[in-house]
Amino acid sequence: MEAEISQLVSRYDGGSLSRRELIQGLAVLAAAAAGATESAIAATPFQVNSFGHVSLQVKNLERSVKFYREVFGLPVFDKIVNPPGEFRLKVGSGTLVMRNVEPFGAVDHVAFGADRFDKAAVTEQLKQQGITPVDTHGPRGFYVLDPDGYPIQIVSTENRI
Repeated sequence: MEAEISQLVSRYDGGSLSRRELIQGLAVLAAAAAGATESAIAATPFQVNSFGHVSLQVKNLERSVKFYREVFGLPVFDKIVNPPGEFRLKVGSGTLVMRNVEPFGAVDHVAFGADRFDKAAVTEQLKQQGITPVDTHGPRGFYVLDPDGYPIQIVSTENRI
């Protein structure tokens, strides 16, 4: 696209293209680029469509559950039995997970739900982008690290908990 823009500007500078034609040409190139980006997004092997959960590492699980229930009015997430040392509260369509794990006061991970989740294709796409997935969730999903090192879980929205 850079070559096309350069050609339009050169033609404008040379006087063979009016300002109106230059703007129209740039608009057409921009629209084509936007369409290509949308097509590329539509062709990906998954599309993040929901915020699944945030997992916090807390020192005192009972105190933290009480805080989030009383201060924010969060109801208990009742679709799963909490394993020892964990508790889940409902936040809209997402979940707040609290885990009694050190280091305390840390975000353990953030989870995004994804449609059209083809684990092999997603793994290949991420590897082509220089991202190494960490497989810990069987066919349902895995983790990647964002540029600052935060663990981001990508999970299929099918059978989501």
